[in-house]
Amino acid sequence: MNNLSHAQLTESFSLAGRHNTDTEKLLAFLDAHFALSEGSHRDVSQYRVYFGRLLAHLNTGQCVGLDNPSAFIDFGGDRECPSLISLSYERKFIELHF
Repeated sequence: MNNLSHAQLTESFSLAGRHNTDTEKLLAFLDAHFALSEGSHRDVSQYRVYFGRLLAHLNTGQCVGLDNPSAFIDFGGDRECPSLISLSYERKFIELHF
């Protein structure tokens, strides 16, 4: 995770132990700032990293990327099922822990 060592993370979200209201707010935030090329983060069954790009597998079976692929910074864990995803928007960084 070379990029993360240089990033100053300003927000951190974790889905573990969260209430549905918190999860809905997070998913709305992701849709607003890190839109998928098609669909919604609400419909994602799995994220994975493929050739340096973040891909989202939707419940429909479709695989899509971010509308702005450069928003993806780095990941932690396995490429097929990351435990951490780092994203950036407007010079701010967030880290998602799964």
